[in-house]
Amino acid sequence: MKTIYIASALALASIGAAAQTYEDALRFNSNEVMGTARSQAMASAFGSLGADLTAMTQNPAGMGVYRATELAITLGVNTNKTETNLNGNKSTDDRISVPFSQVGANFSIGLQREATQGLVGSNFFLGYNRLADFHNNTLYRVKDSKNSLLDLFCMNGQVDAEATGLLAYNAYLTNDTNGIRYNVWEKYDPETTIDSTFRTDYMTGLGMIDIDRRLEQEGSKGEFTLGYAANISNKVFIGGSMGIQMVHYNENLLHSEEFFGYTEYIDDPTKFAYKWNLDQDATGVNFKLGVIVKPVNALRIGLAIHSPTFFNVEEVYTAQINNPSLGRTYKTELENEYKYRTAGRFIASISGVIGKSGLITVDYERTDNKKGKFSTDDDFADIKDEQFMTDITEDIKEVVKATNTIRVGAEVSALQPLYLRAGFRFSTENVSKEYYWNKPKEMAFTGGIGFRSSNFFADIAYVSTQTEGDSFVLPNSEYDYPYDNNIPAKTTKKGHRGVITIGFRF
Repeated sequence: MKTIYIASALALASIGAAAQTYEDALRFNSNEVMGTARSQAMASAFGSLGADLTAMTQNPAGMGVYRATELAITLGVNTNKTETNLNGNKSTDDRISVPFSQVGANFSIGLQREATQGLVGSNFFLGYNRLADFHNNTLYRVKDSKNSLLDLFCMNGQVDAEATGLLAYNAYLTNDTNGIRYNVWEKYDPETTIDSTFRTDYMTGLGMIDIDRRLEQEGSKGEFTLGYAANISNKVFIGGSMGIQMVHYNENLLHSEEFFGYTEYIDDPTKFAYKWNLDQDATGVNFKLGVIVKPVNALRIGLAIHSPTFFNVEEVYTAQINNPSLGRTYKTELENEYKYRTAGRFIASISGVIGKSGLITVDYERTDNKKGKFSTDDDFADIKDEQFMTDITEDIKEVVKATNTIRVGAEVSALQPLYLRAGFRFSTENVSKEYYWNKPKEMAFTGGIGFRSSNFFADIAYVSTQTEGDSFVLPNSEYDYPYDNNIPAKTTKKGHRGVITIGFRF
């Protein structure tokens, strides 16, 4: 029963309650294939390679491999297409964005080219890397559904009455009889007694529902990095950095339903529309330490530890329900501020040089999403507020799980100064299988080509991503027995990205 309750509460929050959800936690922890075009062409498997500006956000020790000052900028274009299948009803939507991927500089100081022992060189670096892109459009269309979003508002009860339950009630879309809230599109049997506030078998469906649901998402997660790295005897490279992360996320949901069936009164509603908007901004700070060891010239081993990122979050929620049959529209706006501490990261890497013409590299990264923590933004908050944040954190721990990521990259020089690159990235499920929610696992295939001279380089990369999972759209049948289970919606998100990097060395 505890699992059912958590599923209900968090699913509700994800479509309209002003409370933190597992989706917030995963968004703040998210990282994708990122950085320069060279890095993206090799699936960002740069934990033990270095001499690339992407290293500052993965393993800052890699910046110690530099033996020159370097400046670079990366631009790109993304296309995302999302395919959904909700109870046999298939829909597709897409979106194009033009992200600013990366800009940065490394400054080599005190380089001693002839030295072989001690401090051979120092590097100071700074830059910006986009870590994740949230632009996406999703469409769900269902004909003859027996489930309604109003059922979710009935399940809500008084958990978040302003944002959802009370709006639907004031719009005459839900009623309350004998302390039990029910959907006006259903018939309530007052002879049936039950001790639960959730609807079970005490209501009978009286018609079918056509549903149109559109979700528009935009925003990104990026990081400004400042740090230092050193080269010791050309065998050991160490580095540390401070990162300032910024997250902007905007979500617009338009959910409309039209009811076909029994109506007892002439003014009974036959349709309604629910609008929801979340505008979220967060700023956080973290620290990274890393080391790369080169026991022999052909082998490099890297380790990096990322501290948690400590975010301050500000959100504005807007929810609105329109009942056109009665001309009733109700709207509410809520503001929220809180803190979130992400999980830390651990990255282990190994790379090998194949003669003078190529290399292969492998990264393993682990993020334990259960280590995240929500807390109030007010140092003098009420004990109830603190307990509320603690309860949400514990509930989310029941849903999320640790993410393990493998990145593999390769580069060959078929004809210098041209380089060919390819890579693969796989991330395991980050949500427990008993919950029907998005983004359980994702894959990326990458490739690219680069030109490099002593003072100039230009790289191009292509990244193909695919995320498969289930999305919560309508109430779970555990609550709406004997109705058909119209969830989960099978969701496949396919992304294509092209990027180009221009850089200079001095």
